[in-house]
Amino acid sequence: MDEFSQLRKYVQQFVIFTEEEWQLHQSLLTRRFLKKGEFILRQGEVCDHVTFINKGHFRVYSLVEGEELTTNFAFEGNYITDYSSFVSRQPSVDNIVAMDDAELLQLRYDQLQSAYDSSPVWQKFGRMMAEYILIFVVQRNRNMLFNTPEERYLKLIKDRPKVMERIPQQYIASYLGIKPESLSRIRKRLMEKDGINSNK
Repeated sequence: MDEFSQLRKYVQQFVIFTEEEWQLHQSLLTRRFLKKGEFILRQGEVCDHVTFINKGHFRVYSLVEGEELTTNFAFEGNYITDYSSFVSRQPSVDNIVAMDDAELLQLRYDQLQSAYDSSPVWQKFGRMMAEYILIFVVQRNRNMLFNTPEERYLKLIKDRPKVMERIPQQYIASYLGIKPESLSRIRKRLMEKDGINSNK
């Protein structure tokens, strides 16, 4: 299995392309390796890449008054970028940091525009990715606004098991918009509740 096979499989979920169209796209990609703790993007920079994660996982966070506020996590087999900064060419408010050693495939902004110009299939794929990101952002905002911390935690367990398995508790708490001690109380309460239910 070569370094492009995982990305090819991912793209095939959304669009049908010819071998020529795929080879064009593949020729634009840059393979990159990061060590744990290194950054794809730092707050204040313009995001110039769309990044597919071949290996590893990442945390997205913003610094607000000296506090790190976690806004997302991304794992192998998915894209990671600050789409707002990428499209608008404005400085990002995000930091994207590797949580373990990582292998990436990156596509620069100008290269993506070339792909859009040369092939309708990549235009379609880009539109579908933009729609996917929009849905994710809207659902996350609604979750933060309308659900209690416990409801947010239960939803995270159900929807994103990789987060629960691989992300430290303090970052999960930040992602849920609560303090680590609040997350500990929620977990303890749910465990006690499960214990009561299992004894029925």
